[in-house]
Amino acid sequence: MNIRTMYLDHLGTELATKIQASLDELRLSRWGFVVFRCTYSSQEKWDKFIALVKEHAHDEFEWRRMEHVHDSLAWTIIEDAETLDGADIAETSRRFEEWVGGQGKQEMQGSVLTDSWHYWPRYTYFIHVDEESLESVVDDAKAREECGYFCKVVRAEMVLMRERDRAAGVYVEEEDLEEWEADYEERDYRKRVKIDELVSLYATLLNIDRWYNIWVDQGIAQHP
Repeated sequence: MNIRTMYLDHLGTELATKIQASLDELRLSRWGFVVFRCTYSSQEKWDKFIALVKEHAHDEFEWRRMEHVHDSLAWTIIEDAETLDGADIAETSRRFEEWVGGQGKQEMQGSVLTDSWHYWPRYTYFIHVDEESLESVVDDAKAREECGYFCKVVRAEMVLMRERDRAAGVYVEEEDLEEWEADYEERDYRKRVKIDELVSLYATLLNIDRWYNIWVDQGIAQHP
């Protein structure tokens, strides 16, 4: 066994241990991101995208024989062509907030989260899949690009806070607006993440402060 393989085995064990320990501590039975489908241009492409997301997560743990963690992984996919086709992250953040207050709250029954609203990535972040994300994965040429093969992970509370600020008339100088938006987006509420890194990202986000340690290089999130 070479050094790289040993390191990857150790990393996989560490990720699984972190996730399982958090599940046990909070008495939860599920982990994993909620996925919003915001493009309906092709069912075939969508099916391929979702299959790849699930395949990467499955392979992450199967080859390390950690199926017990994979068994509690839940991909909750929310689809509605009438209301979500072309939806932006403000709309999906509102829908995610509704999901957390409904189905998400039902999932929390019997957990620590039902008594005190502790932090848990599944109920804080979601995946927003638009046409750009879809094509970056299913188009072979785009997927091979350094900045390709991604989906968008969104921190809903930050998006909704931004929307409340706008509604309240928080003012930004016109010449600073574009730069402010781009910087705010990268730092605080939305990051492009490679779809084969979603499991490691989830483990990273078990610590709420680590979201701010994720930096962006050529448009793609890089996390510790």
